[in-house]
Amino acid sequence: MNQTPLLRVRDLKKYFPVRTGLFKRDYKKAVDGVSFDIEEGKTLALVGESGSGKSTVGLMILDLLQPTSGELLYRGEPIPGRKGADWLALRREMQVVFQDPYSSLNARMNIREILTEGMTLHRIGANARERAELAEALLERVGLSAAALDRYPHEFSGGQRQRVAIARALSVRPKFIVCDEPTSALDVSVQSQVLNLLRKLQREEGLTYLFITHNLGVVEYLADEVCVMEKGRIVERG
Repeated sequence: MNQTPLLRVRDLKKYFPVRTGLFKRDYKKAVDGVSFDIEEGKTLALVGESGSGKSTVGLMILDLLQPTSGELLYRGEPIPGRKGADWLALRREMQVVFQDPYSSLNARMNIREILTEGMTLHRIGANARERAELAEALLERVGLSAAALDRYPHEFSGGQRQRVAIARALSVRPKFIVCDEPTSALDVSVQSQVLNLLRKLQREEGLTYLFITHNLGVVEYLADEVCVMEKGRIVERG
């Protein structure tokens, strides 16, 4: 068994400058010394109230926000500072499902374009027809019909849009997915359907999840390990 975790986070910090007076500047410690590992094929839940710093951790792991300091390693290699083909390879391995399915999908693109955009970038599929077939198969895997391909996001419910967002994340065949409050904008009945889908996909694909949430019920259902955040720090784990 491979002893190296898929993701290793060590003493991660993110400080944002804030002006406290005309010539004075202080720092808001959004993330202040966070450390954890995630084993391949497992789910770590990062739990905390709004403003606790959990989404900021997710953004730094995805290389969408530069850390102030600390170490971020994916497969033993640093995440920040990657360029060119190395950066593109990381983008393919790491994907994200955002909280709001209404704003995370491009309203001007139909579902076919949304699902094949990443495939084209990462050269998955030999041609447009093959990519459309892959997109069709993805929709079926997340519980939507192939007829959805030529429709637009506004034609779907919140739960259906989040299924499209999950299919988009899967379209480039990632290994690691950051799920940033993916059920909090959905009705309770729809939440359980989306959670069941994420769990099923994890079993089938061997996916690794960082699951960011404030909902302890979700944690109990999905997580292998839990870290509770408060004011930028991990205050409890188990």
